[in-house]
Amino acid sequence: MEVYDSIGRSYSATRHADSRIVQRLITLLNLPAGATVADIGAGTGNYSVELAVHGYNVIAVEPSAMMRNQGRTHTNLHWMAGIAEKLPLQDNSVDGVISTLTIHHFSDVETSFKEMIRVVRPGGPIVLFVSDPRLCQNECWLVDYFHPIFTQSYEVYPELQHLVETLAQVSGCQVQIETFLLPPDMEDRFFMTGWRHPQLYLDPLFRQGVSPLANAPVELVERCVRRLRYDLAAGIWQGKYGGTLNQSEYDGGYRFLIAQNG
Repeated sequence: MEVYDSIGRSYSATRHADSRIVQRLITLLNLPAGATVADIGAGTGNYSVELAVHGYNVIAVEPSAMMRNQGRTHTNLHWMAGIAEKLPLQDNSVDGVISTLTIHHFSDVETSFKEMIRVVRPGGPIVLFVSDPRLCQNECWLVDYFHPIFTQSYEVYPELQHLVETLAQVSGCQVQIETFLLPPDMEDRFFMTGWRHPQLYLDPLFRQGVSPLANAPVELVERCVRRLRYDLAAGIWQGKYGGTLNQSEYDGGYRFLIAQNG
């Protein structure tokens, strides 16, 4: 919660719901309009409100007051203060659960998954959008320029296999894994979304909305940025990684996990 009380001040400036993620969430939930969906770790409600617009009754659960105070509003959207490890919801009270890029902030993943299972009705879907930076391609220029940030993130982001095994054990069913390849024009500017736009990482506002960069020591981030800025100006980046500019999509380690309650 302290993390987003800090970086949440400018979060809405760069973090907007991406239509492609919204569509995958709706498809994977596979619920009729009017169904109740809990968004766990909803942030400022970017994805919550999009589901509400599509006819779902959405309960946005978010621990950070800073984020809730910036929260989007809609007649189908209800906000609640709460943490994933102790959801403020009754047993079997929602038709589905989503969580987008928040798992790495949970203090206890297993307990959080158990809570999701507790609140969703039998047969209800749980759809998680997660990131594992270990899956980022070895030749990725971001690993080169922000290697210390990646190293630190390995201590924060659970391994994908651990998440899959834990969710399978808690839910008692097989977990489906779906790769989400990043297009170059993502509307939601999380860490890897600038893979074809290196200049984006020179922007302090962008960095402030990305938790691995916003939470790292300032001097460490600045050292990485100085090297990137110099190499871009000198044409070094283009000589090493210019081929990236010709790619239409990128595997940055983002995955959807889908499970059913029972």
